[in-house]
Amino acid sequence: MSVDDVVPESPTAGPTTAPKVVMVVHTDIVADARVRKSAQTVHKLGYDVVLIHGLPRGATERVEANLEGIPTIGLPVPFSLAALKAERERARRARRPGFPGYRSNAEAEWARQQKEIAGFRASRHPRLVRAMFRLARLLTEWRVRYHDGREARLQRRWAAFDDQERPVSRLDWNYEVPAFSDISLAFTREIWRHDPAIIHAHDAAVLEAVVNATNHLAARGARPRLIYDAHEFVAGAVRSSERLRTAWRQMEAHHIKSVDAVITVSEPIADALHRNHRLAARPTVVLNAPVVSSRAVAPSDIRRDCGLAPEIPLLVYSGVTAPKRGVATVVDALAQVPGVHLALVCVPSPTAPFAPELARRGEEMGVADRMHLLQPVEPEAVLDYLRTADLGIHPMIGGIPNHEMALPNKIFDYVFAGLPIITSDLAEMGAFVRRTGVGEVFPYGDVDACAEALTRALAALPRYRERIAQGDLEQTYSWESQEAKLASLYRASSTAAR
Repeated sequence: MSVDDVVPESPTAGPTTAPKVVMVVHTDIVADARVRKSAQTVHKLGYDVVLIHGLPRGATERVEANLEGIPTIGLPVPFSLAALKAERERARRARRPGFPGYRSNAEAEWARQQKEIAGFRASRHPRLVRAMFRLARLLTEWRVRYHDGREARLQRRWAAFDDQERPVSRLDWNYEVPAFSDISLAFTREIWRHDPAIIHAHDAAVLEAVVNATNHLAARGARPRLIYDAHEFVAGAVRSSERLRTAWRQMEAHHIKSVDAVITVSEPIADALHRNHRLAARPTVVLNAPVVSSRAVAPSDIRRDCGLAPEIPLLVYSGVTAPKRGVATVVDALAQVPGVHLALVCVPSPTAPFAPELARRGEEMGVADRMHLLQPVEPEAVLDYLRTADLGIHPMIGGIPNHEMALPNKIFDYVFAGLPIITSDLAEMGAFVRRTGVGEVFPYGDVDACAEALTRALAALPRYRERIAQGDLEQTYSWESQEAKLASLYRASSTAAR
């Protein structure tokens, strides 16, 4: 079914008035292909779409633009509550009573130095005065020792309190992650100002904002339908501490009760959300797949940007270079496959965190001359840009529930660019490679196995390319194949909203 087969019915007005849809995401939409594709699809369905998104940190002014006929509103998010929390915690930890200790380490150090100076000066005074100096110095010395001991005790207590990995059954997630409230302050009023019939929330970070907006509109007698698009498995995603994992998990569990429909990116995540939150209906799976019918032309291609002749084997990784993506495994494996070059299309740029570290690692491994760190291209031009490489690789680290359940968009980018793939053997990615027969897998983090998989894939390139060229993968995994699911979900939401 094509999106052109579905025409929405207005929930609030006559037959010529298109239902208003507000899509919300807390990040910038420049590199978020899923948000852009979703907005364009819903717009093609005949809905009046407005896309509200966050701007990069440091932005202070609202930005209004247009995305192929869709109004976009970029809002600055100052994250003032997060800054205030950090300042309050700093002040709380620095607060000390005066006597018998000192109010700060700086004050104690000042007293310690003054005690030494007083000792130097005492020699020129009479014996009685020197005795008084000595008593003052003894008192200062005792106070400094008391202060140092108290500081050591406080540090131990704060360390126990700050143990971010200790299990916590319940906590105040708005205190732990003030960014939820910061985003709500920036977005809620803008959402309800448009008086939407449907609100489409992209990712968990905006749940508080969209639920607050929904409640406000409901109080005025016009409750919109709320769709939650879960881009990841929040309960099993990578966070810096157990407290943060708990905060995100409990926040989602609380707000998802107010949601009318859930969309997510893979079958295992849909099953987990349905089970964990006891949802009335299983989430609709809309794969994070690329558009294949209207590919934008890239200004260059990856082989040309690397300066490589057609016969030189070229492996590509396209995406964020964070440690959990496992790219260091590929850099190490490169030392075992002479003659193969690795192109890293670094999102958001080759100067972003971790990308320079990978370059240094390449120098240590003696493969720096075969590594190329490149700027990313527009999401719509990725397929055209990657097509001149030989293989695509996604070496994501396993053992993390969200990673094991993920079927990332870069997998489809590689395949629809005509590239066989090599992936770490995680549950969903490994199953996809075996099911489709488009590449090789290896145990995540295993450098030797990665090198062997790369060697096998290069030897079998004609077979894998023939499998991809058959074209039947596009019928199941392209964005065009996912649009009918969005159409069906929006049709049901429009009917329920009337």
